[in-house]
Amino acid sequence: MADEIREGGCNCGAVRFRISKPPLTAYLCHCHLCQKRTGSPFAMNVVFPGDGLEVTAEAPFELARDLGGGLRSVSSLCGACDSRLWTRRTGAAVVNVRGGALDDAGDLRPVAQIWVSSGQPWAVQADMLSYDAQPSDFTPFIAAWRERSVSG
Repeated sequence: MADEIREGGCNCGAVRFRISKPPLTAYLCHCHLCQKRTGSPFAMNVVFPGDGLEVTAEAPFELARDLGGGLRSVSSLCGACDSRLWTRRTGAAVVNVRGGALDDAGDLRPVAQIWVSSGQPWAVQADMLSYDAQPSDFTPFIAAWRERSVSG
């Protein structure tokens, strides 16, 4: 499915989007903020090239959060059902799409997890790259994704 167009949307169906480029990587975030936002022990993020994302129905609203150092994280949500769909950081060429916002994410197995220091012990995975906090370099995530793609 890596070469196919992926589609997704919010819980109520008002916001719809299409992604025309293959994923770069996928990871789990165990931070307390993601736990609160999702009501679950982690959020699954699928990283795509930002220029591959196209909104096809009902534009989402944006909610920005300052990260310090002039950086911001801008989340896109449905104005009707409040589903969080994707996030972009200031100046980033990628977009982090929530795995649950995709119509089909069954083939997208995460290769890494971050903020395991905040994770629920029973939800932290043993078989992937793990970071206690926010890594400064996501290159290992992309390398692990490519390696898995090549080795099948």
